[in-house]
Amino acid sequence: MTESKFLNLIRKKNVVYITVKNREYIRTSQIKRILEKEAASFEMYTSEKKNPLTRALDLRKRIGKINFSGADVIILGFLPQLIWGKLPKEIIGVSSGFLSKQKCPVIISDFFLSVYDTVVLDRRLVEDGHLTARFTRWLDKRVIVGSDLVLVDTEANAKFFSELYFVTKRKFETLYLEADQEMYYPAVSEPKSVIEEIQNADVEKKPAGNADKMVLYFGTGLPLQGTDIVMEAFDLVTSDPCGNVKCVFIGKTKGIPKWVLIKSRNNPNIEIIHWFSQRKLAEIIRKADLCVAGHFNLYIDKASRTIPGKAYIYEAMKKSMILGDTEANHEIFNEDSRHFFVPRGNAEALSECIKRFL
Repeated sequence: MTESKFLNLIRKKNVVYITVKNREYIRTSQIKRILEKEAASFEMYTSEKKNPLTRALDLRKRIGKINFSGADVIILGFLPQLIWGKLPKEIIGVSSGFLSKQKCPVIISDFFLSVYDTVVLDRRLVEDGHLTARFTRWLDKRVIVGSDLVLVDTEANAKFFSELYFVTKRKFETLYLEADQEMYYPAVSEPKSVIEEIQNADVEKKPAGNADKMVLYFGTGLPLQGTDIVMEAFDLVTSDPCGNVKCVFIGKTKGIPKWVLIKSRNNPNIEIIHWFSQRKLAEIIRKADLCVAGHFNLYIDKASRTIPGKAYIYEAMKKSMILGDTEANHEIFNEDSRHFFVPRGNAEALSECIKRFL
């Protein structure tokens, strides 16, 4: 196996890591653990602001105070596009964007999100070809061209960005996500009733009673996740008189049609919880009989190129899970007694998979 270029570049080096994300985010924690193991030393700069723009503004104000003089490597994380222009000119180059290896540290960009892919292809906030769309492509490309190495989260994304921006695929390296195993680990004792665990949570209704089995989904409500498909499947599962199943949905419901939400809120076997802390979430996951991962949106191509972060968490906790039948998911998961695949966009197929497992 070819050794990681990323590890070779940071091993026993002095690293500055700046990421447009919070300290506890799964990718931030992952890179921090790698640096603790491999780097000679590192300084990490994150932001705890609420959204990407406010986090980027916060970091852009602070970058001028960072001492880069002793850095061998600079890692820019999550959305490096939003802070690239604030790096000192002697680091990113005055005009061309290409590095001068004689005087500059190595720059590694963790291309966890593409601005163009997110704004134009995923969220569809503007039409492709619009001035804003062209601007987002420029933001992406200057980071890719100006970096020595670009990290992505799947091979499918490496291929996509290489072809989209006409950059050799050798410039990309896939670094799959890893859950923090100090927080996300398998149950070590008999789980308590899920009802006992969630009764004090921020729920939309109180539990109706115990259930034989519990199915869990959590997510932030991004369009590519297909939360509408998940909720429709939960309604189909809990409407079956042959089973006694509690379906727990943790996260935002803004992408779910109102008629689906109304049915779910009136269904005593569907629990909607607004959010948990990471540690509380881990406790609930341990008690689930089956976990739903995704992604399930049929119409967003990014859903096929990315692996849900929750899938890595479920895997670390040795939970049985249902995944979307996507190119990216098949890069690391195979169908077996713990991993099940269903087509994207098909709530009935998802519900039937849940029923077969339970």
